[in-house]
Order: sequence, then C-alpha cells, then structure tokens
Amino acid sequence: MIVRKMRPEEIDVTINLFRYYANEAANNNPELGAEFDEDSVIETIRTRNIHPEYVWFNAYEGTRPVGFISAGVTQAPWNKEILYAHIELIYMLESHRNMDTFRQMVDQVEQWAKNYGAQKITAGDIGVNPDRTRKVYQHLGFNESCFMDKDLEYV
Repeated sequence: MIVRKMRPEEIDVTINLFRYYANEAANNNPELGAEFDEDSVIETIRTRNIHPEYVWFNAYEGTRPVGFISAGVTQAPWNKEILYAHIELIYMLESHRNMDTFRQMVDQVEQWAKNYGAQKITAGDIGVNPDRTRKVYQHLGFNESCFMDKDLEYV
C-alpha cells in the first residue's frame, strides 16, 4: 500500500472514491446521500490539493486509489503561534480496511502536520460508522475528546 498526495490527473477516480464514502456514510446518515453534490466534492478536493493549509492523500494499491485522508491546519484562537492539525475525512474501501492501512494514512498526515509546525492533531469524521472510526483513532493513539454536533433549526 502506498499513501501519497493525490495527483491532478487522479481527480476523477478520487471523486468516485468519495462517492463510495458518501454512499456508505448515508447508511448511517441518510442526509449525506441526499446532500451529495459532485461540484462541491470537486471544489473540496481541489482546495485541499492547492492550499498549503490543507492536504489530501490517497492510498493506492498499485495505481488504484482505495482510500483517502484529508486534513487541515488552523491556529488556536487564543494564540496564533499554536497550530492544530485536524483530520476531517478518512475512508478506505471495505476490501482494504485494516489497521495497517489506516496507520499508514494517519502517519502521512502526522508527518505533514509536523512539517507544517502543528503541535497537536485531532480527528473527527462525519463517518461511515462513528463508533468504528472512534475505535480506529483510539487504536492509533488518539485520546477521546468532545466532538459533538447539532442540527440548527430555522423557523
């Protein structure tokens, strides 16, 4: 398994991989399937490949992408010298899911974050399976913290 930055010519296969992610996530959260917008996905992938405060890595078996991980870096609101990396998306085709492949992807992001100067890395994901994702991150040395969401109601 090789984990590396996505190349521009791989955007179409990466979009297809993202579609698998959205479809699988929709099993737990049906809104995600209904909200999937390919133009937005293209913009997200491009942004995370162009702007240095983001990163997008694909995992490859040979030349075929089988997973991805994406993260960003932000500064702490109380001190601009403190940088945090945050893994926002992680996905691996079911046929390739194992701790070694997830570790390879997270290791790539951690190295990128260190090169960027981040002091801490956090992880969250809308997730295919939030409980399983939590266990993966804990197995990789992440401490559990509070990440919660709430839908806003408009009257």
